[in-house]
Amino acid sequence: MEEVTQNPMDEANPVSFAVLRIPFFLEPEYSRDETWSETNRKRLERKWGGKEAFDAQKKRHQLKERGREVGIQHFNLDRKASNTLKSHRLVQWVTKNYGCAKSEALYDVLNVEHFVNGKKLNDAKMLLECAKKISDGVIDLEKAEKFLASDEGEKEIVLAKKALDRLGIHSIPNFVIGGKEVLSGAVHWKELVGAFRRIERTGLGAPENAFATILGIPEEIITQTTLDPTKYAATV
Repeated sequence: MEEVTQNPMDEANPVSFAVLRIPFFLEPEYSRDETWSETNRKRLERKWGGKEAFDAQKKRHQLKERGREVGIQHFNLDRKASNTLKSHRLVQWVTKNYGCAKSEALYDVLNVEHFVNGKKLNDAKMLLECAKKISDGVIDLEKAEKFLASDEGEKEIVLAKKALDRLGIHSIPNFVIGGKEVLSGAVHWKELVGAFRRIERTGLGAPENAFATILGIPEEIITQTTLDPTKYAATV
C-alpha cells in the first residue's frame, strides 16, 4: 500500500485502502472446548507426516527468515493451537462496530500474543485483554465480553466459509482484491502493487467487497476507512 499511496498515478485521485479480514480455519474440526489445545509443533508434524517431513517443509518455506526480514525475531513453534472461532468473531465484531483500523490494530496484538507469546486464540480472557490494549477508550469492553459469551456472529462466519469454498480458497494466505481478483500464496509485494495499479489505472476504484455483505459489515465502514499504509499490511 505504501508504494501506491506515496506514488499515485494521479495525484488528484489517489487510491485509498480498506482492509477486511476474512475468517479462515486451519483446523475446522478442533474442539471448541476452551480448555483444549495442542502445540503447533505437534499439529504441523502430524500435517506433514512426521518430524523429518516437517523440517524439510520449514527449510522450503523459510518463514523464520522471512519474519526476521520484517522485524519478527521469534515465532513460537510450540505455541498453543486451538479452535479459532472466538478470535474470528471478535475481529469481525470490532470491524463492524469500530472500523477496519481498530480491527487491524486488534489483529496485530493477537498475532503477537499467539505467534510470539504462544497463547491460545480461544481464550476469552486473553481476547478481552487484547481488545483493551487497542481500545483507547473507544471499545465498550463490557459489550465485548457479553458478545464473546454468546454465539453472535457465528452464522456470518459460516457463510463466509461457504463463500471461500465457492472461490476455491482452501488455504492461506489469499488476497481478494476489489472483490474480484484473487492472489494466492506467499506472493511478492510487487504482485500486490501490480494488482493495485490495475485498479488505479481505471480511475474508478474498487468499491466492491466480496465479503462485506456476508459478514454484515456496514458500507460506511468499507468506504470511509482509510488505513495507514506504513502500519498495516494490504489484504483488500
